[in-house]
Amino acid sequence: MGIVLLVAAQSCIRALDFGSSTPDGSDTNKSTASSCPTRIADELPSGDDAELVEAFHTGNKQITLCRTSGGKLYYFGEFSDHREPGIAMPAKRTSDGFEASNPPYRYDIHDSVVTIYKSGTRIGQEELTGEPSPR
Repeated sequence: MGIVLLVAAQSCIRALDFGSSTPDGSDTNKSTASSCPTRIADELPSGDDAELVEAFHTGNKQITLCRTSGGKLYYFGEFSDHREPGIAMPAKRTSDGFEASNPPYRYDIHDSVVTIYKSGTRIGQEELTGEPSPR
């Protein structure tokens, strides 16, 4: 009975592995965290070795949240077509998402929506779609 449970448990573990190793057994996931894209990490203070926390897009914008090796969280916002330089700003995790501030603007992310405020007044809101890594 113990052997049957052990084999069943190993099968479940393999099924939940989600392909972290190749058929030859080599590991393809060296870290559980993804790297922040270099072009974005280069815009962050002490952005070397920054990790990707989350990435989203709207119809025409890209939002990327990265954490530096020093533990600071940053929001990087840009147009999806890169027609203008993006902007990095400090961010923090909230109880239901993230908040970033670039006075007088504030960006609140929660429930798959980003809400934009200027001097405390809501000036916009856009639906967000999560994505594994920004383009």
